[in-house]
Amino acid sequence: MANRCPAYRMVRLPERMAQNFGGTTVVSFDAEGTLVTHAFSRAIWREVVPELYGRARGLSAVEAAERVFAEYETIGPGREEWYDIGYWFRRFGLGDPGPVMEQRRTTVELYPEVPAVLQSLSSRYRLVVASSTPVEFLEPMLRDVRHLFGGVFSSTSECGRLKDEQFFRRLALRLDVDAGAIVHVGDNWERDYLSASAAGCVALFLDRASSTAGGLANLRDLQARLDSSSSSSTGAGGGSAAA
Repeated sequence: MANRCPAYRMVRLPERMAQNFGGTTVVSFDAEGTLVTHAFSRAIWREVVPELYGRARGLSAVEAAERVFAEYETIGPGREEWYDIGYWFRRFGLGDPGPVMEQRRTTVELYPEVPAVLQSLSSRYRLVVASSTPVEFLEPMLRDVRHLFGGVFSSTSECGRLKDEQFFRRLALRLDVDAGAIVHVGDNWERDYLSASAAGCVALFLDRASSTAGGLANLRDLQARLDSSSSSSTGAGGGSAAA
């Protein structure tokens, strides 16, 4: 896989004994599984592509799906093309993916608490999306809340790989902030929690199944933690505790 992102020297930071939100200026969100469900992307990859492929070749739905999924596996997630919907449409001779993705935008599902939480946090923090989902998917997925974000960053579209420590270091540089000023929340333990932590961000693990001790059950929990941190940093009368 081509590496289009610059390399940074890896520095392993000691684990934080406690999360500190005091210097937070940026709140970063993963997309799928955090802001939106996987319904839209699954519909495109598992339903739309096989359906169009079968229609073009006169195959049954089962035959078309088997052939398409087998073709996916010839590339695999280790290569950049795996994530590129344009590549697959060209490979299968299906034309432009844009119109059909727009038609299927009705399958986009924001998690219920997302609009209100983002609206509240946007008045106090700079909000960004840091995702492994390609931009071609992020645009329709996030359209209804896009105005609340100061930036949308995709590791697969920009770097040709899933999120890692280098991606989060690069994110901090692009936002012109110290990594420690970024709180990142996502539902993938390795890509969101471990990678963001290794880069120096304050990482929070979102576990909507509520099976992980200390994890966030939903984004209302994130808002509550940030609100609690903000309240504890002020003294009587609203003055700064450090004043």
